[in-house]
Amino acid sequence: MIERTHIGIFGPRNAGKSSLVNLLTSQEVSIVSNVAGTTTDPVSKPIEINGLGACVFIDTAGYDDYGALGEMRVTKTKEVLKRCDIAIFLIPNTIFEDKEKLQEATKWFTLIKERCKTILAINQFRDTRHETRDTRHETRDTRHEIRDARHETRDARCDIKKLFGVNEYIDINIAQKQGRDEVLKAIGFVQSQYQQEISIVTHLVKPTDTVVLVMPQDIQAPKGRLILPQVQTIRELLDYGCTTICTTTAKLAQTLDGLKNEPALIVTDSQDFKTVYELKPEKAKLTSFSVLFARWKGDIDEFIQGAESLSSLNENSRVLIAEACTHAPLAEDIGREKIPALIHKKINPNIKFDIVSGHDWNVDLSQYDLIIHCGACMFNRTQMLNKIKDVKFHKTKITNYGITIAYLNGIIDKITW
Repeated sequence: MIERTHIGIFGPRNAGKSSLVNLLTSQEVSIVSNVAGTTTDPVSKPIEINGLGACVFIDTAGYDDYGALGEMRVTKTKEVLKRCDIAIFLIPNTIFEDKEKLQEATKWFTLIKERCKTILAINQFRDTRHETRDTRHETRDTRHEIRDARHETRDARCDIKKLFGVNEYIDINIAQKQGRDEVLKAIGFVQSQYQQEISIVTHLVKPTDTVVLVMPQDIQAPKGRLILPQVQTIRELLDYGCTTICTTTAKLAQTLDGLKNEPALIVTDSQDFKTVYELKPEKAKLTSFSVLFARWKGDIDEFIQGAESLSSLNENSRVLIAEACTHAPLAEDIGREKIPALIHKKINPNIKFDIVSGHDWNVDLSQYDLIIHCGACMFNRTQMLNKIKDVKFHKTKITNYGITIAYLNGIIDKITW
């Protein structure tokens, strides 16, 4: 199963970033005006594009914003980089007339290129050929000045590849709605170079296998629908050809008794690991949605090492519970209540816990001995891998909900991923 490709649009103010998003999506997604700094917070637009599949375009504020508020906008722009698979760096062709702005652009392009695959696009704000054509009746001296200016511009543009360290770039004219196909083609090419399909669950089974999914129906389960990891797991199993059976923890024993053949795999909610493990047939493999997503979205080996560090925590230790999405805490919340209670019981009752939610950390990671992250179903793989890099940079450890619960229940060596 392939995730949505996250594509960020970066560049200076008034380069045409919002107009480009609207052009690529064929929708009025972003507000467009001639006022510099119109885009403040990042604007995301999920969309299906023929040939590219599921994508998310992210419009960002200009990197050259200024003032206290402008600095906050630029910080948000930098944060968007952490969840982008591909970046489109858009600059106006007029930038080549200002050495200072050009220097700033090359600096930002280098920064962005270090974080993700980047496409350079140049928006033709002013077509100097038309200028020359419009001034045919002017004096000869004026024509020579324009011709000289054209040569200067051409010389500067000849150095574009060298300046930005690229093999190719794309000329577009957003005002004339020209260049959409070229940009989408470039995205598709870059996408094909880096994207490797990683399965959620089918690497553990054969198409002829029966798989039992034990679905949580507690107070936190959304009324009338399944959560995203369950839906994605079911879809992948069905596409693969497996017989897929959904049940609840309370009905698991009855479900297993009614099967003609034992299931090859049981996928459960991590909170029910212990109960399901005691009921499962001996030969059936066991895992959880959270564990599967730990592998699919992140670095499973890093998470295992993080879980193993639980045993070294003491009364002076601090643990950060990290949630990908913001939600109203409910009774018996797995991250805010169940996992801390289990750690207090199994490891040390005085360990301190903090909670953070959303895309960004917004805390000093170096003050924590361990970060326990949710299954990250609302993040893409790029963002989760970048969050792991942040943690490693601060020389601490990270694991996730499912791996933590399996470790604390003493069955980490009995589950699969």
